Amino acid sequence: MRLVTTIGLTLVLFGICAQNNALILNNNPFLVVNGGTAGDEAVMVVNQSHEDGIITMGTGGNIITHGEFDYIKWNIGTSTGAYTVPFTADADNNKLPLTVNITGAGTGSGYIAFSSWDVSTGPGQFDNLGYPSEVTHMAGANGSADNSEYAVDRFWVIDVDDPLGTGETYSAIPTPNLTFGYNTSAAETADGNVLTVGNLGAQYFDPVGENWHGASSGASATGIWGADNGAGLVSGVTPPSWYRTWTLADFSSPLPVELNFFDAACKDEGVVLSWQTASEINSSHFEIYKSLDGINFELAGTIPSHGNSSVNVDYSFVDEVVNSSEAIYKLIQYDNDGTFEEMAIVSEGACYSDAGLNVFGDMNGDVVVSWNASEEGEYQVVLFDALGKQVSAPKLLFVEKGFNRFDLSYDQLAFGNYLIQISNESSSFVKKLVIR
Repeated sequence: MRLVTTIGLTLVLFGICAQNNALILNNNPFLVVNGGTAGDEAVMVVNQSHEDGIITMGTGGNIITHGEFDYIKWNIGTSTGAYTVPFTADADNNKLPLTVNITGAGTGSGYIAFSSWDVSTGPGQFDNLGYPSEVTHMAGANGSADNSEYAVDRFWVIDVDDPLGTGETYSAIPTPNLTFGYNTSAAETADGNVLTVGNLGAQYFDPVGENWHGASSGASATGIWGADNGAGLVSGVTPPSWYRTWTLADFSSPLPVELNFFDAACKDEGVVLSWQTASEINSSHFEIYKSLDGINFELAGTIPSHGNSSVNVDYSFVDEVVNSSEAIYKLIQYDNDGTFEEMAIVSEGACYSDAGLNVFGDMNGDVVVSWNASEEGEYQVVLFDALGKQVSAPKLLFVEKGFNRFDLSYDQLAFGNYLIQISNESSSFVKKLVIR
């Protein structure tokens, strides 16, 4: 880490004054942080936890960071308030203040590291290269492989996870409300972009799922997106948690949005699948597929989707055919135009006991089923090879309460490994079988 300057000294230079642990920028001086790289960051430290750690006076001040690893490190700690970094565009000196309003204090000795830089490369260029280190794509929620023309040519980093490795960390992170100042000039919003100033909202990148989050329908900004005043300010951005990398995109064509979660759990009524979308655009329905071997999937059910939404929407589906072995579920989302996306996959262990059920091959190469059943019922038996291919016609078993034994003959059954599925409308069991 290369320290550019530490605010906590007393110096006056071209309208920049550092005194009483505060940085004062008077009548448009420039402070530039440049040249940082991963592991060798360029850093200006504001060692004042109060929101007045940076003060602009007169006609204001200008802080320019040229890249992802050029940081303003503000030692906020457990304080609250509206912390504003007076960023300025390096190409045309337009002011882009970034405000993080800490509405709920954190705990610990943490800090916030800020940076912002433009990625405009000239007329007709809109691909937002190069990406921040954790960003892998600028694909669109509309299926576009590159949706950069609907995003401003700028990224922001707001990092509370000790990116400088100083050991100053939060044990509980503060609660933020964000306001982004953006450059309305052609260099960052036009020159190949087709976005609409006044219709922009904030999106963060989730590096775990490799997804951009936040979307809406219509012209009104809601939820995490904030509100665009059309004059270079998106305010009221309230993320569910802290995320490092941000950009601004057009509501009409946002970057992609994935599920918040997809879970499965054994309940009295069966396996309950639950999921939540962060937003939806032109969504038609969901299909849920199920597999007992991880290879062959069958449609388990269909759920209509909300269609268009800018808030979290919860869904659930109950698989009433519970299993004695692990089941794998796949969620697929369909748009109104027929396009679809495999969104998530989840597994759930046995929900129904098969402790009294045993299956083995006898000396003649036939299959023996012994079952100390807790209740009577009619079951269907199907045999699969090791690749999941069905190798026999279904057989019916009439099970009585108590001990049962069934000798099942299969013509010309080769030696090897098999799966045998025994099921009815309310339960399903899968057992491994070796014929030798």
